[in-house]
Amino acid sequence: MTGRVRISIIAGALAGAASVGTVAWGQDRVPAVHDDAASAEPSEIIVTAQRRSERLRDVPISITALTAETLVQSGINNTLDIARVTPGVQLPLYGGFLQPSIRGISSASAGLGDSSNVAIYVDGIYQPSQSGQLVDLPDIQQVEVLKGPQGTLYGQNAAGGAIILTSVAPSFDLTGRFSASYGNYDHWQVRGYVSGPLVEDRVAISVAGSFEDRNGFRRNVLTGGRDSGLQSELIRARLLFQASDRVSFTVGGYYSRRSDGGQYAGQPVGPGTPLGYALAGLVGLNVPRANDPQSYALNVDPLTLIRSYGFNLLGKLDTDFGTFSTVTAYGNVKVRDVADADYTAVNLGDVDLNIFNDHFIQELNFASTKWGRATFSAGLFYMALEESYAPNTFSGYFTSLASPVTAYPTKPNPLFRINQYAYNRKRSYAAYAEFGYDLTDRLTVSLAGRYSYETQQTADNYSSLTGAQGPTLSADPRGKVSFKRFTPRATIRYAIDDGSNVYATYSQGFKSGYVNSGDNPAASPLVEPVQPEKVFAYEVGYKGRLAPGISLNLSAFWYDYKDLQVYVYSPPNQFYRNAAAARIKGIDGDVTIQAAPGLTLTAGASYVDGKYRSFPDAVVYQPNAFGFGYDTVGLDASGRRMQRAPKFTANAAISYETTWQAGTFGLYLAGNYNSGLNYDVAANVRQSAYALLDGQLSFSPAGVEGLRLVVWGKNLTNKDYLASFLGSQFVLGGSYAEPRTYGLRAEFKF
Repeated sequence: MTGRVRISIIAGALAGAASVGTVAWGQDRVPAVHDDAASAEPSEIIVTAQRRSERLRDVPISITALTAETLVQSGINNTLDIARVTPGVQLPLYGGFLQPSIRGISSASAGLGDSSNVAIYVDGIYQPSQSGQLVDLPDIQQVEVLKGPQGTLYGQNAAGGAIILTSVAPSFDLTGRFSASYGNYDHWQVRGYVSGPLVEDRVAISVAGSFEDRNGFRRNVLTGGRDSGLQSELIRARLLFQASDRVSFTVGGYYSRRSDGGQYAGQPVGPGTPLGYALAGLVGLNVPRANDPQSYALNVDPLTLIRSYGFNLLGKLDTDFGTFSTVTAYGNVKVRDVADADYTAVNLGDVDLNIFNDHFIQELNFASTKWGRATFSAGLFYMALEESYAPNTFSGYFTSLASPVTAYPTKPNPLFRINQYAYNRKRSYAAYAEFGYDLTDRLTVSLAGRYSYETQQTADNYSSLTGAQGPTLSADPRGKVSFKRFTPRATIRYAIDDGSNVYATYSQGFKSGYVNSGDNPAASPLVEPVQPEKVFAYEVGYKGRLAPGISLNLSAFWYDYKDLQVYVYSPPNQFYRNAAAARIKGIDGDVTIQAAPGLTLTAGASYVDGKYRSFPDAVVYQPNAFGFGYDTVGLDASGRRMQRAPKFTANAAISYETTWQAGTFGLYLAGNYNSGLNYDVAANVRQSAYALLDGQLSFSPAGVEGLRLVVWGKNLTNKDYLASFLGSQFVLGGSYAEPRTYGLRAEFKF
């Protein structure tokens, strides 16, 4: 099926769904996601960070909230783009795995059954797959980035924070937005949604879809072509049944497919000599090399293919004393990563990784109404997850100096092949409760706690040469290994006036332990399970309006971070261990200024001082003394800066609109700055400071209500900076982020 045909199919499906009701011409904005916060003004941002609808400025949590209009203006198309407008947040890739970092807390692993310690939720549903967290956002109405441990209300591995994505809900008022865009690199993108009634006051539907097709950014110096580019498709539908004024059910489903040839189209990025180049030099073999950041020279065609689908049922019951809600969800994610393990054109080692992820989630939540001066929330959480290698294949082409050294275009048969079949079966249980009380009309305190209990059971099997799977998997003789933790939170908030408040919070974060499925207990000594990470966090903050049209949010934080889980990749093996304690402190904030009619200025900044307090036996890759790849060595990293924790990040934007007789003209400019970050503990691979600039010019003609024409550009200064890193004894490799892109877009909303 060609890309153009698929565009027509998706556009036709969305247009067909639009016929479910009468077009509401003249509506100038999409309705707010949560209109039930009684005290909210029309311009107020409403968030659900505490499992209830509240004004953003009343919530004692550091939150960056992005509305639908902000997402469109900023050109945010997927979860990776969120970091461009959120200080203190990094969204790097570990190969093909998304590993969010908030205030320096980030995962450093990608094993079976493991998940990020920044939790991502879509419509209240937890997303446990690190690859499945790469989500397109055609119908997202609001993004809430919760900074700091969320180990009470969002407990599953939310030690660093949570990212909450809320899509367009089925509505009894017909609304919709559609857009079509074309840019350089033959970049086509069609996306949109429609929401409206099927049966008046009883049944409503929302349908969203997106299609993206782009040529590759990176030049293949071996063939003269480019990587295979990006092809991405998503369709999501939700059906609302309003049984009564107090009872409703929403049934949803989605399917997505994302094929990206650029994520592993990288090159050596560290000091020293990659093993492939060293071996080639030893025999006098001249091997072409990547000669700029947007090029690569690999002996395989890299690929990341992610296919996912799922179904969910959300229920809601409103009573006089509170709201009961349920979440029932099933998801399936299949990932295939094809990568050159040595990042060179030498035939040394290739990886063909296949991961299957099945998960089922059940939640029951309750949020009370105001009981006099008190509020109460409680909930139960259950997740059943199985993730497996099917298989993880490593093909090796070199075994000793007696073996011939070959390079592209020669492609010999592998001298050996290792297939790893394994699984990790996880069961997670949790219960939480939070009690809040107004001591006075201005002073509020709350106490909360969550108890988490998790079991993991693993098995694996290795086969070689033939590629045939063994008859059975070797189960871990320990059977189910369990982890448990109680994580409390205490908050005090004082309302200075109706528009501003100060708060102080103590909380704990928890990232579950881990059982290495690749230990092959039948053939080697068992490795002890990795114990949970723990975060003890203190935060004080201010939220308020300094003057009409000026709002400010400020927070200062201090984290004691213990039992960090670290990960070492040694193809074809990988292993985890607890090896560090860290201390993180800093300050962040944002300001919004409505400077004049049509003119809005926003800015945010984050300062993070994150260092390993005790890390005496860090395992790192250092260049081999004889110039042959990298040695795994021990290093005392105590006192060093944490990886993926830039010291200073900032963003600023200007949005201006003016209306003339012909229509409305708009200008949007956004910049963000990063002071630089280490991609590994030894700081062998470091991204230096960089700044990015995005922008767009728009025109909405007066004669066509809802139409907007846009000229857009991203990374206008064409800055090269690392987006992905993967280190091994072969190479310190990585790939760079998108170069300058630009194009035209037509939008229509109603």
